[in-house]
Amino acid sequence: MTDPIDNRANVTRSQVLGTEQRSHAKAVSAESPAVARSDASLQSNRLQAVRDAIEHTPEIDSSRVASIRERIAQGDYPVNVEHIAQRFTAFEKLLQG
Repeated sequence: MTDPIDNRANVTRSQVLGTEQRSHAKAVSAESPAVARSDASLQSNRLQAVRDAIEHTPEIDSSRVASIRERIAQGDYPVNVEHIAQRFTAFEKLLQG
C-alpha cells in the first residue's frame, strides 16, 4: 500500500537520479552566462597584460644578437641559468594570469 502523500514508492531509483541530474543541469546552464562573462573578462585581462608586455618589449638588436652568437660559438659567453629560470617562470606566470 502506498502513502497518498508520498508516492515515491512507485518511483524507481534511476528516475530519481535522472530528475536530480536534470535539476543540476538546469542550475548549471542558468549560471553559465555569468560564468562565461567572468571567464571572458579574465581572458580579456590576460590578453591585455600580454599586449602591454609586447608593447614594452624593445625591438631586436640584430648586431647584439650576432655578437652574442659569436661569443657563444667561441665559448666566451657566460650563461646565468638562475636568471634564465627566473625569466621563464615570470613568462609562465604571465601566460597563466
